Amino acid sequence: MSINRMELKTAWTVALAVAAFAAIQWKGGWLQAPFDAVDRYAIHLILEALAFAICFALLILGWMVFVPTLCRHRLMTAALFSAVGLLGLLHAVSAPGMPLYDASVGEAPSMLLEWIAEWTGAIGLLAVFSLRNAIVKPKTRIVAIIPVIVTVAVASAFVFRAGSWSASAVEAVEPFQQALTLLGYGAAIAVLLYRNRIERPESVLTIVQALIWMLLAKMEKTLGFGIASPQDLFGECFKLIGYYFLLKGIYFVLIEEPHKRQKKTEARIQYMAYHDELTALPNRRLFSERVRAEMARSMHGGGKFALLWLDIDRFKTINDSMGHSFGDRLLVSVSKRLTEHADKPENVFRLGGDEFTVLLSDIRSEREAEAAAQRLVDLFDQPIKVGPSAFHITGSVGVAIYPEDGRTLDLLLQNADTAMYGAKEARNGWKRYETRMNLKAKERLLLENDLRIALELGQFHLAYQPLIDLEGDYLVGVEALLRWRHPQRGDIPPSEFIPLCEENGFILPLGEWVLRSACEQMKLWHDSGLPPIVLSVNLSIRQFRQHDLCARIERVLAETGLAPQWLELEITESIMADVAYATEMLKQLKKLGVRISIDDFGTGYSSLYYLKRFPIDKLKIDRAFVGDVLTDRNDAAIVSGISAMARNLELKVTAEGVENEGQVAFLKQLKCQEAQGFYFSRPVPPDQFQRLYEQDTAKRQSAG
Repeated sequence: MSINRMELKTAWTVALAVAAFAAIQWKGGWLQAPFDAVDRYAIHLILEALAFAICFALLILGWMVFVPTLCRHRLMTAALFSAVGLLGLLHAVSAPGMPLYDASVGEAPSMLLEWIAEWTGAIGLLAVFSLRNAIVKPKTRIVAIIPVIVTVAVASAFVFRAGSWSASAVEAVEPFQQALTLLGYGAAIAVLLYRNRIERPESVLTIVQALIWMLLAKMEKTLGFGIASPQDLFGECFKLIGYYFLLKGIYFVLIEEPHKRQKKTEARIQYMAYHDELTALPNRRLFSERVRAEMARSMHGGGKFALLWLDIDRFKTINDSMGHSFGDRLLVSVSKRLTEHADKPENVFRLGGDEFTVLLSDIRSEREAEAAAQRLVDLFDQPIKVGPSAFHITGSVGVAIYPEDGRTLDLLLQNADTAMYGAKEARNGWKRYETRMNLKAKERLLLENDLRIALELGQFHLAYQPLIDLEGDYLVGVEALLRWRHPQRGDIPPSEFIPLCEENGFILPLGEWVLRSACEQMKLWHDSGLPPIVLSVNLSIRQFRQHDLCARIERVLAETGLAPQWLELEITESIMADVAYATEMLKQLKKLGVRISIDDFGTGYSSLYYLKRFPIDKLKIDRAFVGDVLTDRNDAAIVSGISAMARNLELKVTAEGVENEGQVAFLKQLKCQEAQGFYFSRPVPPDQFQRLYEQDTAKRQSAG
């Protein structure tokens, strides 16, 4: 069991107290002569006066400070030691030579008052710390003072009204008084340590130290021969030390600990106001203050500074495929890499989401900012470690320079953001802000607004591209492709609006519309007597992350009447990021009877081991490899390798983007089963595809 600093300090204090007690017993005889030469009663009075002063300080702390947070322990301790202090003071002034001393009665009243004070302190502390602590109302102070007044009054009346005291009776009671007092202090120590056995705060351990000193004080006094004996005076000194530690403990409880907590809370609030909770980077508020300060400095000195606005590419897809917890850990890893490689880590900020900014102070030229932007992009050449795994990500950076690209904070931020979106068109790069970018940003915003109503107004339609069996040269399937015909802008390519749909979540209703419309069309072709072929429909990663995806697909198939074996769902390699979820979801989809294919294979970061585990039917080789397969040896090797691997895994292979006869011959040589591309047909409307469908049916019938 580990011991903290305060527990070690308490152990040393106890050891010191015991050592001091033992040393006095060992060398006590030497001290008798010096004590005989002084007025020991006067010293006794001074020590009791100091004890009363400490008791009065306890009363002030427990009675008047922090009244709104008054607690039971604090109130009762204050009341208890106000009584102990008064009784101790009465004990001192009734000693021989003092104003209340009566020679005819003797020292018995003074001795009895001291006993009552010790009983009150020992048994009172045991009672106080045996009770559960709780907040009490301020008016309770009036109730607490009554026992103090009653105790002091009754004790004074009992002691001073007696005409005489039997010395033998007092001596007979003395051992019991000593034992009871020692037992009270020991029990109070035990109760305190037991009630705080799990966590021992500094205040509790300080009060334990006080009780140790008070217990030793009583033991020292029992070894003496009466008031003002050397042992009695040493006992008073020990008692003073005990009272001091008690005052210190109450001080910790009432003032220092609340003050520390308040300061800690204030510091935390101050920190959170200017720092991001997840990454601990400076946040948007601190960023705004720093940029304004840079503006003021540049305005007076005529200098320049730059903002580099970084956004993680496809972060929403990562979040959707891997979950928000993984996304948060990825952001933490990105922030660490940014600060580790920054010239000034304090100038790296997180503005929210996956957006980071780097402030470049006092740049000499635009090239300096552009070089810094390139270094920022290059930081992501190496994979980012998240837990035990490493992931390849890219970033897009927008560059805005003060004062050329904006003289206000809002304008500078807006233009840096605009430049970043310009860089996102190609991804994994940077762009400096240009005026013409504003026009593109506005177009993007208008396009996003138009997306919301395009589905309701029937502006979307499907085009169909055939999949051809290379060996038999006949139709085996068709891929449904989404198209958008804008009333003002005409046909908008999917590369422009699909990323927007994925970002704003519109891909979910749009994807379900595509699935339903394609299934309805394929069912019509089947019902018209055409031979069944497979319908391929793309499934976005956001759709794949829907927990009710299987129920949605099953409902569409039931409502359209299309048999599940004629539906093929195309998914991208990004689903492999969350293997457990992907495996379970793919198994559920296969139970429906649909087919599964991996689209754009080779462009992501696939694991062949997981590819073997997934229940898939087909790999589609991305057009990026097929296009240069006749001129680029690397592309040819990649296509050849994928084809061979797929055959060994008993998977079908479809080559996308086939545009000439040479590519067809090469793919046949590799025994690639299927292909699609402009060489066979462009994506066409349903009526044109139906003619192709009918022609292929007639060709097969004549061949048969």
